[in-house]
Amino acid sequence: MEISTIRKIFRKLPIKESFKDTLRKQIHIINEKRQGKNKINIYGKNECYPKYKGNIKDVVAVIPNYNYERYLDERIDSILFQTYPVREIIILDDCSKDNSVELIEKRIRENKSNIKISLIQNENNSGSVFSQWQKAFQVANADYVWIAEADDSCDARFLETIMKAFDDKEMVISYCESLTMDEDNNLLMGDLRVWIDKCECGKWENDYIMDGKAEVEDTMCINNTIANVSSAVIRNGDYYQILEGAKEYKLAGDWYAYMNILKYGKISYCKQSLNYHRMQSQGLTLSTSYEQEYNEIIRLQEYAIENFEISEEVKEKIYKRREMERVRFGL
Repeated sequence: MEISTIRKIFRKLPIKESFKDTLRKQIHIINEKRQGKNKINIYGKNECYPKYKGNIKDVVAVIPNYNYERYLDERIDSILFQTYPVREIIILDDCSKDNSVELIEKRIRENKSNIKISLIQNENNSGSVFSQWQKAFQVANADYVWIAEADDSCDARFLETIMKAFDDKEMVISYCESLTMDEDNNLLMGDLRVWIDKCECGKWENDYIMDGKAEVEDTMCINNTIANVSSAVIRNGDYYQILEGAKEYKLAGDWYAYMNILKYGKISYCKQSLNYHRMQSQGLTLSTSYEQEYNEIIRLQEYAIENFEISEEVKEKIYKRREMERVRFGL
Protein backbone atom coordinates (compact mmCIF):
# COMPACT_ATOMS: atom_id res chain seq x y z
CA MET A 1 0.00 0.00 0.00
CA GLU A 2 1.37 3.43 -0.93
CA ILE A 3 2.24 5.92 1.82
CA SER A 4 -0.14 8.50 0.34
CA THR A 5 -3.01 6.00 0.64
CA ILE A 6 -2.10 5.18 4.22
CA ARG A 7 -2.11 8.87 5.13
CA LYS A 8 -5.62 9.23 3.72
CA ILE A 9 -6.78 6.30 5.83
CA PHE A 10 -5.37 7.93 8.95
CA ARG A 11 -7.07 11.22 8.21
CA LYS A 12 -10.45 10.10 6.86
CA LEU A 13 -11.57 6.84 8.46
CA PRO A 14 -13.09 6.75 11.97
CA ILE A 15 -10.41 4.34 13.26
CA LYS A 16 -9.70 4.10 16.99
CA GLU A 17 -6.41 5.71 18.01
CA SER A 18 -5.19 2.46 19.59
CA PHE A 19 -5.60 0.67 16.27
CA LYS A 20 -3.98 3.56 14.40
CA ASP A 21 -0.96 3.39 16.70
CA THR A 22 -0.55 -0.34 16.09
CA LEU A 23 -0.88 0.14 12.33
CA ARG A 24 1.63 3.00 12.31
CA LYS A 25 4.23 0.93 14.17
CA GLN A 26 3.91 -1.89 11.66
CA ILE A 27 4.13 0.55 8.74
CA HIS A 28 7.25 2.09 10.20
CA ILE A 29 8.94 -1.31 10.57
CA ILE A 30 8.09 -2.18 6.96
CA ASN A 31 9.34 1.18 5.67
CA GLU A 32 12.60 1.00 7.63
CA LYS A 33 13.33 -2.38 6.11
CA ARG A 34 12.42 -1.17 2.62
CA GLN A 35 14.12 2.22 2.75
CA GLY A 36 16.97 1.66 5.18
CA LYS A 37 17.77 3.68 8.28
CA ASN A 38 19.24 6.54 6.26
CA LYS A 39 15.74 7.54 5.16
CA ILE A 40 13.98 10.09 7.38
CA ASN A 41 10.43 8.88 7.94
CA ILE A 42 7.99 10.59 10.33
CA TYR A 43 5.24 8.06 9.62
CA GLY A 44 5.15 5.13 12.00
CA LYS A 45 6.64 4.93 15.50
CA ASN A 46 7.30 8.69 15.49
CA GLU A 47 3.53 9.19 15.85
CA CYS A 48 3.23 6.78 18.76
CA TYR A 49 5.10 8.53 21.55
CA PRO A 50 2.86 9.20 24.57
CA LYS A 51 1.16 12.58 24.59
CA TYR A 52 2.50 15.21 26.97
CA LYS A 53 0.52 15.27 30.23
CA GLY A 54 1.72 18.54 31.79
CA ASN A 55 0.53 22.13 31.41
CA ILE A 56 0.42 23.21 27.76
CA LYS A 57 1.71 26.67 26.90
CA ASP A 58 0.02 28.65 24.14
CA VAL A 59 1.95 27.84 20.94
CA VAL A 60 0.94 28.53 17.36
CA ALA A 61 2.81 27.00 14.43
CA VAL A 62 3.08 29.26 11.39
CA ILE A 63 4.09 27.72 8.06
CA PRO A 64 5.34 30.27 5.50
CA ASN A 65 4.88 28.65 2.11
CA TYR A 66 5.87 29.46 -1.45
CA ASN A 67 5.69 26.64 -4.00
CA TYR A 68 6.31 23.81 -1.52
CA GLU A 69 3.28 21.71 -2.41
CA ARG A 70 5.52 18.63 -2.53
CA TYR A 71 6.40 18.88 1.16
CA LEU A 72 3.29 20.41 2.73
CA ASP A 73 1.59 17.16 3.71
CA GLU A 74 4.62 16.02 5.69
CA ARG A 75 5.13 19.46 7.23
CA ILE A 76 1.51 19.63 8.42
CA ASP A 77 1.57 16.04 9.66
CA SER A 78 4.84 16.61 11.53
CA ILE A 79 3.06 19.32 13.53
CA LEU A 80 -0.13 17.32 14.09
CA PHE A 81 1.98 14.38 15.36
CA GLN A 82 3.56 16.46 18.13
CA THR A 83 3.24 14.99 21.62
CA TYR A 84 2.93 18.62 22.81
CA PRO A 85 0.06 20.15 20.82
CA VAL A 86 -0.04 23.54 19.18
CA ARG A 87 -3.25 25.53 19.48
CA GLU A 88 -3.41 26.28 15.76
CA ILE A 89 -1.54 25.83 12.49
CA ILE A 90 -1.55 28.95 10.31
CA ILE A 91 -0.27 28.60 6.77
CA LEU A 92 0.87 31.80 5.06
CA ASP A 93 0.90 31.33 1.31
CA ASP A 94 2.95 33.89 -0.61
CA CYS A 95 1.18 33.57 -3.98
CA SER A 96 2.39 30.07 -4.80
CA LYS A 97 2.32 29.12 -8.47
CA ASP A 98 1.98 25.39 -7.84
CA ASN A 99 -1.03 23.62 -6.31
CA SER A 100 -0.15 24.51 -2.71
CA VAL A 101 -3.38 26.39 -2.04
CA GLU A 102 -5.53 23.54 -3.33
CA LEU A 103 -3.66 21.08 -1.12
CA ILE A 104 -3.96 23.33 1.95
CA GLU A 105 -7.68 23.87 1.40
CA LYS A 106 -8.12 20.11 1.08
CA ARG A 107 -6.26 19.53 4.34
CA ILE A 108 -8.47 22.09 6.06
CA ARG A 109 -11.64 20.41 4.77
CA GLU A 110 -10.46 16.96 5.81
CA ASN A 111 -8.93 17.97 9.15
CA LYS A 112 -10.28 15.69 11.86
CA SER A 113 -7.82 16.69 14.57
CA ASN A 114 -8.75 19.08 17.38
CA ILE A 115 -6.14 21.51 16.07
CA LYS A 116 -7.39 24.27 13.82
CA ILE A 117 -5.67 24.69 10.45
CA SER A 118 -6.13 28.02 8.68
CA LEU A 119 -4.83 29.61 5.49
CA ILE A 120 -3.86 33.23 4.89
CA GLN A 121 -3.06 34.14 1.29
CA ASN A 122 -1.10 37.19 0.20
CA GLU A 123 -2.67 39.21 -2.59
CA ASN A 124 0.81 39.90 -3.97
CA ASN A 125 4.08 38.07 -3.49
CA SER A 126 5.91 39.69 -0.57
CA GLY A 127 9.36 39.17 -2.08
CA SER A 128 10.80 38.67 1.41
CA VAL A 129 10.78 35.80 3.88
CA PHE A 130 10.96 38.40 6.65
CA SER A 131 7.69 39.97 5.58
CA GLN A 132 6.20 36.53 6.23
CA TRP A 133 7.95 36.38 9.61
CA GLN A 134 6.46 39.77 10.48
CA LYS A 135 3.03 38.49 9.60
CA ALA A 136 3.66 35.30 11.58
CA PHE A 137 4.17 37.19 14.83
CA GLN A 138 1.19 39.42 14.10
CA VAL A 139 -1.38 36.73 13.23
CA ALA A 140 -0.29 34.04 15.67
CA ASN A 141 -1.95 35.74 18.64
CA ALA A 142 -0.11 33.36 20.97
CA ASP A 143 2.57 33.57 23.64
CA TYR A 144 4.97 31.44 21.59
CA VAL A 145 5.51 31.22 17.84
CA TRP A 146 7.03 28.34 15.91
CA ILE A 147 7.94 29.40 12.37
CA ALA A 148 7.92 25.96 10.74
CA GLU A 149 9.28 26.29 7.22
CA ALA A 150 7.16 24.45 4.67
CA ASP A 151 9.89 22.14 3.35
CA ASP A 152 11.18 21.06 6.77
CA SER A 153 9.96 18.36 9.14
CA CYS A 154 10.63 17.22 12.71
CA ASP A 155 10.49 14.55 15.39
CA ALA A 156 7.18 14.18 17.25
CA ARG A 157 8.95 15.16 20.50
CA PHE A 158 10.29 18.46 19.14
CA LEU A 159 7.87 20.79 20.92
CA GLU A 160 7.73 18.78 24.13
CA THR A 161 11.50 19.12 24.42
CA ILE A 162 11.80 22.72 23.27
CA MET A 163 8.98 24.15 25.39
CA LYS A 164 10.50 23.04 28.72
CA ALA A 165 12.89 25.98 28.56
CA PHE A 166 10.02 28.47 28.65
CA ASP A 167 9.29 27.59 32.26
CA ASP A 168 11.94 30.29 32.71
CA LYS A 169 10.06 33.57 32.19
CA GLU A 170 13.22 35.22 30.82
CA MET A 171 13.56 32.72 27.97
CA VAL A 172 13.08 34.27 24.53
CA ILE A 173 14.43 31.62 22.12
CA SER A 174 14.54 27.86 22.64
CA TYR A 175 16.01 25.73 19.85
CA CYS A 176 17.46 22.32 19.14
CA GLU A 177 20.01 20.68 16.90
CA SER A 178 19.03 19.88 13.31
CA LEU A 179 19.79 16.99 11.01
CA THR A 180 19.74 17.58 7.27
CA MET A 181 18.00 15.59 4.56
CA ASP A 182 17.65 15.95 0.81
CA GLU A 183 14.52 16.43 -1.31
CA ASP A 184 13.72 12.73 -1.01
CA ASN A 185 14.23 12.49 2.78
CA ASN A 186 17.64 10.83 2.52
CA LEU A 187 19.78 11.64 5.55
CA LEU A 188 22.71 13.91 4.69
CA MET A 189 24.09 14.94 8.09
CA GLY A 190 23.10 13.85 11.58
CA ASP A 191 23.66 17.34 12.99
CA LEU A 192 24.84 20.79 11.92
CA ARG A 193 27.56 21.35 14.51
CA VAL A 194 30.18 21.55 11.79
CA TRP A 195 28.25 24.55 10.43
CA ILE A 196 27.75 26.41 13.68
CA ASP A 197 30.87 25.60 15.70
CA LYS A 198 33.25 27.53 13.47
CA CYS A 199 35.84 27.85 16.24
CA GLU A 200 35.56 24.19 17.25
CA CYS A 201 34.92 25.11 20.87
CA GLY A 202 32.58 22.17 21.49
CA LYS A 203 29.88 24.38 22.98
CA TRP A 204 27.05 22.58 21.17
CA GLU A 205 28.04 19.10 22.34
CA ASN A 206 25.84 19.66 25.40
CA ASP A 207 22.52 21.31 26.23
CA TYR A 208 22.87 24.82 27.63
CA ILE A 209 21.02 27.95 28.71
CA MET A 210 22.61 31.36 28.36
CA ASP A 211 21.75 35.04 28.61
CA GLY A 212 20.89 36.29 25.13
CA LYS A 213 23.38 39.15 25.00
CA ALA A 214 26.08 36.87 26.37
CA GLU A 215 25.28 34.36 23.62
CA VAL A 216 25.90 37.01 20.97
CA GLU A 217 29.07 38.21 22.68
CA ASP A 218 30.37 34.64 23.06
CA THR A 219 29.68 32.99 19.69
CA MET A 220 26.84 34.51 17.65
CA CYS A 221 28.99 37.53 16.85
CA ILE A 222 31.26 35.14 14.94
CA ASN A 223 28.61 33.39 12.85
CA ASN A 224 24.91 32.55 12.85
CA THR A 225 24.59 29.68 15.31
CA ILE A 226 20.86 29.02 14.71
CA ALA A 227 21.11 27.24 11.39
CA ASN A 228 17.38 26.86 10.70
CA VAL A 229 14.40 28.84 12.03
CA SER A 230 12.28 25.67 12.06
CA SER A 231 14.47 24.45 14.92
CA ALA A 232 13.36 27.30 17.20
CA VAL A 233 10.35 28.50 19.13
CA ILE A 234 10.36 32.22 19.87
CA ARG A 235 8.47 34.06 22.58
CA ASN A 236 6.06 36.39 20.80
CA GLY A 237 6.91 40.08 20.84
CA ASP A 238 7.09 43.25 18.81
CA TYR A 239 9.85 42.33 16.38
CA TYR A 240 8.49 44.29 13.42
CA GLN A 241 11.35 46.79 13.22
CA ILE A 242 13.95 44.10 13.82
CA LEU A 243 12.59 42.19 10.84
CA GLU A 244 12.53 45.38 8.76
CA GLY A 245 16.27 45.53 9.40
CA ALA A 246 16.63 41.88 8.43
CA LYS A 247 15.25 42.71 4.98
CA GLU A 248 18.44 44.64 4.25
CA TYR A 249 20.29 41.34 3.90
CA LYS A 250 19.82 38.88 1.06
CA LEU A 251 21.38 35.90 2.81
CA ALA A 252 21.97 36.64 6.50
CA GLY A 253 18.86 38.47 7.65
CA ASP A 254 17.98 35.69 10.07
CA TRP A 255 21.34 36.15 11.81
CA TYR A 256 20.56 39.86 12.25
CA ALA A 257 17.09 39.00 13.60
CA TYR A 258 18.33 36.49 16.17
CA MET A 259 21.02 38.83 17.50
CA ASN A 260 18.45 41.54 18.12
CA ILE A 261 15.73 39.29 19.54
CA LEU A 262 18.27 37.92 22.00
CA LYS A 263 18.57 41.38 23.56
CA TYR A 264 15.21 40.61 25.20
CA GLY A 265 16.16 37.53 27.21
CA LYS A 266 17.76 34.09 27.41
CA ILE A 267 18.43 31.34 24.88
CA SER A 268 18.20 27.57 25.36
CA TYR A 269 19.86 24.90 23.20
CA CYS A 270 19.09 21.16 23.06
CA LYS A 271 21.71 18.92 21.44
CA GLN A 272 19.18 16.37 20.10
CA SER A 273 18.55 16.58 16.35
CA LEU A 274 14.77 16.88 16.64
CA ASN A 275 14.45 19.30 13.72
CA TYR A 276 14.73 17.96 10.17
CA HIS A 277 16.16 20.62 7.86
CA ARG A 278 15.75 19.98 4.16
CA MET A 279 18.61 20.93 1.87
CA GLN A 280 17.47 21.89 -1.62
CA SER A 281 19.76 21.27 -4.59
CA GLN A 282 18.89 24.77 -5.80
CA GLY A 283 18.39 27.54 -3.32
CA LEU A 284 19.17 31.08 -2.29
CA THR A 285 22.72 30.26 -1.22
CA LEU A 286 23.53 28.89 -4.66
CA SER A 287 22.17 31.99 -6.35
CA THR A 288 24.16 34.36 -4.15
CA SER A 289 27.69 35.36 -5.10
CA TYR A 290 30.57 34.45 -2.80
CA GLU A 291 31.50 38.11 -2.61
CA GLN A 292 28.04 39.11 -1.42
CA GLU A 293 27.98 36.31 1.15
CA TYR A 294 31.41 37.31 2.44
CA ASN A 295 30.42 40.98 2.65
CA GLU A 296 27.28 40.15 4.65
CA ILE A 297 29.35 38.09 7.10
CA ILE A 298 31.68 41.03 7.69
CA ARG A 299 28.78 43.48 7.91
CA LEU A 300 27.03 41.47 10.63
CA GLN A 301 30.23 40.82 12.55
CA GLU A 302 30.83 44.57 12.57
CA TYR A 303 27.24 45.11 13.68
CA ALA A 304 27.85 42.82 16.64
CA ILE A 305 31.11 44.57 17.54
CA GLU A 306 29.38 47.97 17.48
CA ASN A 307 26.24 46.94 19.40
CA PHE A 308 27.50 44.37 21.92
CA GLU A 309 30.44 44.14 24.30
CA ILE A 310 32.79 41.87 22.39
CA SER A 311 36.03 40.90 24.13
CA GLU A 312 39.40 41.13 22.41
CA GLU A 313 39.69 37.35 22.59
CA VAL A 314 36.41 36.89 20.72
CA LYS A 315 37.34 39.59 18.21
CA GLU A 316 40.36 37.46 17.30
CA LYS A 317 37.97 34.60 16.55
CA ILE A 318 35.87 36.94 14.40
CA TYR A 319 38.90 37.96 12.34
CA LYS A 320 40.02 34.33 12.09
CA ARG A 321 36.64 33.35 10.65
CA ARG A 322 36.82 36.19 8.13
CA GLU A 323 40.15 34.94 6.88
CA MET A 324 38.87 31.36 6.69
CA GLU A 325 35.88 32.48 4.62
CA ARG A 326 37.98 34.72 2.40
CA VAL A 327 40.20 31.77 1.53
CA ARG A 328 37.20 29.42 1.11
CA PHE A 329 35.51 31.84 -1.29
CA GLY A 330 38.74 32.55 -3.17
CA LEU A 331 38.50 36.30 -2.61
